[in-house]
Amino acid sequence: MQALLISALETGLFYGAEVLVARGEKTVFHEAVGTYDGSRPLPKNAVFDVASLTKPVVTARLLCALGLPLDSEVSAYLPHFSGGKKEAVTLRHLAAHLSGLPPTVRFIETCATPEETFEALLNVPLETAPGRAVAYSCLGYMLLGKVLETHSGQRLQSLFFEHIAKPSGMLESGFLPLQNSIAPSCIVPSGRRSPGGVHDSNAWLMGGVSGNAGLFSTALDLHRFAQWLLRNPVPEMFASQPPAVGRTIGFELQTQAHSASCGPDFPAGAVGHTGFTGTSLWLDPKSELIVVLLTNRAAVSHRGNMEEMARFRRDVHALTFSIFGS
Repeated sequence: MQALLISALETGLFYGAEVLVARGEKTVFHEAVGTYDGSRPLPKNAVFDVASLTKPVVTARLLCALGLPLDSEVSAYLPHFSGGKKEAVTLRHLAAHLSGLPPTVRFIETCATPEETFEALLNVPLETAPGRAVAYSCLGYMLLGKVLETHSGQRLQSLFFEHIAKPSGMLESGFLPLQNSIAPSCIVPSGRRSPGGVHDSNAWLMGGVSGNAGLFSTALDLHRFAQWLLRNPVPEMFASQPPAVGRTIGFELQTQAHSASCGPDFPAGAVGHTGFTGTSLWLDPKSELIVVLLTNRAAVSHRGNMEEMARFRRDVHALTFSIFGS
């Protein structure tokens, strides 16, 4: 594994990376390589912008923790989400990427405040009828975050701390950390692209706290989350949501017929997710094999190295399963 990490580092895929592999509570491999930014050495347990890992770790888990009926309509919580078949969109549709919403919209081109961004989000038209096909959508999770806040009367970061961070022990994780020790996730370290600012522009427009992105975390904390989820399983987060083959509430699902982002060598029944900045979390409920991969590949290139990152991620999981799998 060390050789694989060093090889990717030498090709310039990222400035730094950290891999933690565990069997339940027991860590069997944990190493960090490279630097924060090309100069400062990257230690173990650095803070990373985990990007879309926010979706399962925060938003989907909160959706289940708060007990919101998955088949209730989004419009019951957000009445202005209406028109063009939007009244048929349910929380399950949003959480399993079945809503018919497009993948994303660059609100930063037309909006300047959280209020303007939310209004624009409510007005995004569906591309397809809800419930028919999977189309990965960050917009759906932005809406889920607002649903959770509207239902509870609390901000997302408070809900995360109360319902996830405290019970799981993720006390090094949160939104808006604004610390100098964060591994930078953007090319230009200025303005919103400072190391303490969230990479995702839509999450940044929402004040840095959104259902799709905004969480900062560490390898040890993500291991704690995975252990907690295995000890306290949420069935919907491990089960396919038809017709969403390969999708659960919050996670990708590895199946015999669907090879997910972990690659074909990981076992069927494993669940996980990736983050745009170069992160991923995968766990197998049967063997309790957990793989945390954190990199800052987006600090090297915004989109130019995404294919290389996808191959590297598959290689990491293939090697992990060949060494530590059952």
